[in-house]
Amino acid sequence: MAIKILSIETATRSCSVCLSKDGQPWIVREVQSQSGHAEQLTLFIQEVMKIANLDLQELDAIAVSQGPGSYTGLRIGISTAKGLCYALDKPLLAIDTLQALAFGAIQDYYQPKAAYVALMDARRMDAYVGIYTADFEILKAPYFATLEPESFEEVLENVGIDEIVLVGDAVEKYQDSCTTKPLKNSTVQLPSSKYLSWLAYLAYQAKQTVDVAYFEPFYLKKPNITKPKPKF
Repeated sequence: MAIKILSIETATRSCSVCLSKDGQPWIVREVQSQSGHAEQLTLFIQEVMKIANLDLQELDAIAVSQGPGSYTGLRIGISTAKGLCYALDKPLLAIDTLQALAFGAIQDYYQPKAAYVALMDARRMDAYVGIYTADFEILKAPYFATLEPESFEEVLENVGIDEIVLVGDAVEKYQDSCTTKPLKNSTVQLPSSKYLSWLAYLAYQAKQTVDVAYFEPFYLKKPNITKPKPKF
């Protein structure tokens, strides 16, 4: 019987839900919006389950994008996923948002000797960065960085890397100043729940689950929270 996993992605302005079978996207609902993820996410979950004619109890696991990304978006997605897992007594799978984004680029353009550089906008010239091979090997774990013209030259020094593929919504602001060659830009800009599906399936097969009670979002960067000025 096929392994059915519900994947949730809310780390950016993309609010996305995917129901998959054996790692293959089956039913996807998503929208790009700066707000309203909490309301949209609940509706999307109900919708995909209704279309599939399945009860939530028939799921094998819940997968969620763990970050980095929007503080609010991550809290919404992860709290929803944890609530479902707790209520249904299902395992929780936490997927690296940047690795899933890179997987989207790999599907878009597969090059076995390429390094896939996932760049998620973090305002100004800052970005969340993760670097992966076409076989999902981590060349550089997610980190926060200010993008510079020669940011990824060291990646080409890796044995077997012939090309760098840039993916994400921070690519555009970086590419005009970069000097590293050769480069290719993926058409994929935002994370999607459908990119989580295969990685979630691999994690499920390997029994790489996280503790529902104690799991927290991977923010990477502290949220930019300002306190209101006192009124006198």
